[in-house]
Amino acid sequence: MSQDELFNPADYDRSNYNKNEDPYFDEKVGHEAHRMMGLLRFTPDKDGVFVARCAPDYFVLPALGEYFNARFGENSWEIIDEKRGLSVKSDNGELYRLEGLKRHAEDDEKINKNYDAWQELWKHYHKTINNENRDNPKVQKQFMPQRYWKYLPEKE
Repeated sequence: MSQDELFNPADYDRSNYNKNEDPYFDEKVGHEAHRMMGLLRFTPDKDGVFVARCAPDYFVLPALGEYFNARFGENSWEIIDEKRGLSVKSDNGELYRLEGLKRHAEDDEKINKNYDAWQELWKHYHKTINNENRDNPKVQKQFMPQRYWKYLPEKE
């Protein structure tokens, strides 16, 4: 099944954000959904739920839900859209569901206990695969805009 058969991310956001009838709207939403698929960094909380945070310009959670439900299989996961106060989650491979943000400070504490170790793993992974002779910050900013950097451990 191709990515286009799974979802059309623009369908989820058209009525809310395309007030000016932007002819490139579908492309912009699809592009952001695709970016988020590669830029989300998951950290397990104490219950073993893999949690990622983001603040996308467009409402792409339903598209991400379908993608990560297929990718994570039986693992529980949650993606939090901090900009909209929503999350999408799947428990033990069940179909994903979209809901209002229900996490509290004590939930963030659960995540923070594992956070440092996982941050170091992400940094080590990035350092290992990075070829310093081919660094090109201009191209990197094109593919990883600065608005995403606060969610990327390797950019700290």
